[in-house]
Amino acid sequence: MGQQGDGFSVISAFLKFAELGAEWVMWLMIVLGFIMIVLFVERVILYLRTRVDAPAIGRDLVKLLDEGQVDQARQRVRQGIAMEERVLADALEAYDRGAGVVEQIVLSSLARERLRFDRFLNYFGTLGNNAPFIGLFGTVIGIIVAFKELGNNPKGGLEVVGPGIAEALVATAVGLLVAIPAVVAFNWFKGMQKERVGNVDFLTRIVLAQLGGATHGEG
Repeated sequence: MGQQGDGFSVISAFLKFAELGAEWVMWLMIVLGFIMIVLFVERVILYLRTRVDAPAIGRDLVKLLDEGQVDQARQRVRQGIAMEERVLADALEAYDRGAGVVEQIVLSSLARERLRFDRFLNYFGTLGNNAPFIGLFGTVIGIIVAFKELGNNPKGGLEVVGPGIAEALVATAVGLLVAIPAVVAFNWFKGMQKERVGNVDFLTRIVLAQLGGATHGEG
C-alpha cells in the first residue's frame, strides 16, 4: 500500500506540473536557440578570422628551409592566429632540437589548438541530439492538459482540446526548428576543423622532411 501510495503521489505531482502547459517548454527552446545563435556567430568569426592559404605557406616554408633561412620561416608564422600558423610557430621554435622533439611539440600544440576550435561545439551537438526530445516532452504535457480539460468538460469537442493539442504540436515543431540548425552547425564546424588539422599535418611534414634531409646530409 505504501508503494502504491507513493506511485499515486508521483502521478499527482506530475499532473500538477503538467498544468503549467507546454508554453514554458517553447520558451526554453527559444532561449536555447538564442544561445545557439550567439555561439554560432562567435564560432563563425573565429573560423573566418583564422583562415589561411595553407599551400602558399607550404611553398614559402619549403623555399625558406631549403635556403637555410629558419629565422625567416619562424617570422613568417610567428604572428599568425590560425591553427596552422600557431602549430608551425611552435614546431619551428624547436627546429634546432631535432625531428623527435619537433614531432612531440607538434602533437602538443595541435592538442591545444583542437581545444580552442572545439570550444562550444559540444553545445551544438547536445542541443541537436536533445532538442527534439525536449519538444516532444512539451507535446506530451500539452496533450495531457488537453485531455484533462476534456475530462472536466465531457460535452466539449474540438474547441476544448484543439488549442491544447495545437500548442503541444508547436512545442515539437520548435524543438525540431532548434535541433536541425544545431546539427548542421556542429557538422559544419567539425568539417572545417578537420580541414585545418589536415593543413597542419601537411605543413608540419614539410618541417620534419627538411629536418630529416638535414640530418641525412650531416650523416
